[in-house]
Amino acid sequence: MSLRVSAPEASTRRANRRPGRGAALALATPARADVATSCEFLEIAAKQGDKPAIDAELKPIEKKLKKQPFSTWNQFKLLSHSQKSLAKKKPEAVGLKLGSATATLVEIVDKSKVRLTVTMDDARGKQVTNNTTTVEAGDYVIFVHEVAGNEGHLLSLTCR
Repeated sequence: MSLRVSAPEASTRRANRRPGRGAALALATPARADVATSCEFLEIAAKQGDKPAIDAELKPIEKKLKKQPFSTWNQFKLLSHSQKSLAKKKPEAVGLKLGSATATLVEIVDKSKVRLTVTMDDARGKQVTNNTTTVEAGDYVIFVHEVAGNEGHLLSLTCR
C-alpha cells in the first residue's frame, strides 16, 4: 500500500521541514468555510412616559437602557425577538416589525468576540443604520434610530 501525495501537499511537506518556512505557509492557508455564530436580536420601541416601564424580556439589557443615550426614554417595549445563525460573509435578514435589518458576520476575533456589520432600514425602506462593530460574546450592543415624537426604534443583539 502506498500513499500518494499531490504536488502542492508534497511541496508543503518539504517546506515544513526547513526551519522558518512552516509558519508562513500556515498563515497562507485559506480560512475555514464553516465559521459561524449564533445571535439573538431584540427589536425595541422606546418612548418617554409618565411612569418608567421595561418589558420583562428586556431584563438582560435593563442596565444599559438606564444609561445615556437611552435614558432619554423611560418606557421600553419588546416588539420582536429572533435567533439567527450567521455564517461568515453571508448577509442574513433579520425580521423586524418596523422596517428591516441585515446582519453579516465579518469575522471571529480572539475566539470570544465577533465583528458584525448591521444595517437597519425604517418602515419606508430608508437605511437608518449601517455599522460594523465588535461584540464580546454574551454582551449586548444596541443600535438606535430616533423617530418622530421623541421616540426610539432600537435593535439590540448578542452573539455566542
